[in-house]
Amino acid sequence: MTASPDWLKDKKARLERKNTFDGSLVLGTAKFNKETGRDIQTLQPFKGLIDPDTGLIRPDMVRPRNCPVCDEAPGPGLFVKDGFRHVRCPSCGLIYVSLILREDVMIQYWREEIAWTSVLRSSPQMEMDRIKFGYGLDVAEAYLPPELPRELLDIGAGTGGFVKLAVERGWKSTAQELNLESSESLAREAVEVIVKPLELAELPPHSFSLVTLWEVLEHLAEPKVLLSHASRLLRDGGLLLILVPNVGSLVSRILHEKSHTFGGHSHLNHFDANSLPAILDVAGFAILEMETVLTELGTINNHLDFQDPYLGDAPAFTPLFTPELIHDKLWGSRLLALARKKSVS
Repeated sequence: MTASPDWLKDKKARLERKNTFDGSLVLGTAKFNKETGRDIQTLQPFKGLIDPDTGLIRPDMVRPRNCPVCDEAPGPGLFVKDGFRHVRCPSCGLIYVSLILREDVMIQYWREEIAWTSVLRSSPQMEMDRIKFGYGLDVAEAYLPPELPRELLDIGAGTGGFVKLAVERGWKSTAQELNLESSESLAREAVEVIVKPLELAELPPHSFSLVTLWEVLEHLAEPKVLLSHASRLLRDGGLLLILVPNVGSLVSRILHEKSHTFGGHSHLNHFDANSLPAILDVAGFAILEMETVLTELGTINNHLDFQDPYLGDAPAFTPLFTPELIHDKLWGSRLLALARKKSVS
């Protein structure tokens, strides 16, 4: 393992860097959500398919599944949101959606989705993402073995902000993206992009030194399958960088189903500081770094002041809630983890 640079050991320096890409801290919660278009994006694209008698998505549109981490049968339901039942695994504790959209419906949705893509293309989001991507890449580069070439695969690359930043920093970068608008845009910008599921891409084993998953794992019906593909594609000593919503965050614990992290049509798996290391371990990865980013302090303060959590302008509820406390407790709204592929004995 390469030695970590000094800034990785400096908790204050890392906090200061994380605060610079926390959009709500930089602009204020309501302003950030409005300027990125989060206030108008469609949050319930399958509302018309909800059975009025059950409150659930029509049974012909969904398929059942067990826990994607340990394969245990679903436990008791926690709540229903937008027609999707969210449950907690009685064995490993993962919170997940147990009846998910059929595969053909899901694939079509991701190929044609434009609402969230428009959020990602907004100027404030692109600015915050560029800083966030730089932070994540700095962490990964600190642990990259010097003998490995700087070649990476970004799975679910979206609008390509991370891939383009990595190219600027000397990485040979490949994007994988199913969304038609995003993949066509990347191709026009001369980004090497794979427009098919990873298992059909026929990439040779040990092709990359770094694989990245920026807010992807929560969307997958079978996240362990993708992680196994990532492991196969990584060289010995290669790294996996992941960002996922954190169901153990303070904002999700306070808002419960009102939290925007819950949306059963697309957010199928809800990881926390226990379940994310668990699934990575099963898939053959060892955690090197795990922290939280994005405080959502404004969202919390708005909710506690009986305002709209995402569009209010409440003052701080208590001075005890600070970015430092949030991240020390792993209460931020996103988990950022760096893991190394385990050696095969």
